[in-house]
Amino acid sequence: MINLLPPDYAAAIKFGRHNAALRNWLIGAWLAIAGLLIIIIGGWLYLDNQAKGLANSQTDVESRLAAENLEAVKKEAQEISGSIKIIDQVLNREILFSKLIAEIGRAMPPGTVLNGLTLNEKIDGAFDIEVSARNHEAAARVATNLNDPANKIFSTVDILSVNCTNQDDVYQCTGTYRALFDKETRQRFLNGGAASQ
Repeated sequence: MINLLPPDYAAAIKFGRHNAALRNWLIGAWLAIAGLLIIIIGGWLYLDNQAKGLANSQTDVESRLAAENLEAVKKEAQEISGSIKIIDQVLNREILFSKLIAEIGRAMPPGTVLNGLTLNEKIDGAFDIEVSARNHEAAARVATNLNDPANKIFSTVDILSVNCTNQDDVYQCTGTYRALFDKETRQRFLNGGAASQ
């Protein structure tokens, strides 16, 4: 193709086309930069708003927990848990008096009646037993029968006192005895030991 345009005019048209393309590229670059700035600023504002919202939420939760006094409730729950453990230990060491009284009743000699059974607070595993008996012999046999290893109730039984009156009562004598469990037989009368049998 023959170019009949003067060279200066042809160069001007060529540079005009290059300038138009360059202008389009610059406008596109400026629009891209503006878009990125809008995205960055929008993201920053969004994150700042979220951070403030979380800070407010945390403050609300902390104030609500402070109002509910969570630490005091937690401490109280731990105290209650400790108390329950202590109660469980006491119950596991609780003596089953119903079983013990039945065993003592089987070992009592004829002519005697069990009046009272008291746990001795000074001696661990000891009982004070009060018995009414028809005579001296029956009162003495109480200690012998309760102390008998075949009964498997007490390891030792001591006579503390036997008092007899000359009245016309059927049971003229009253006796007080101190009986002591040994370690093996004591387990039979403990609540935990009874549960395991």
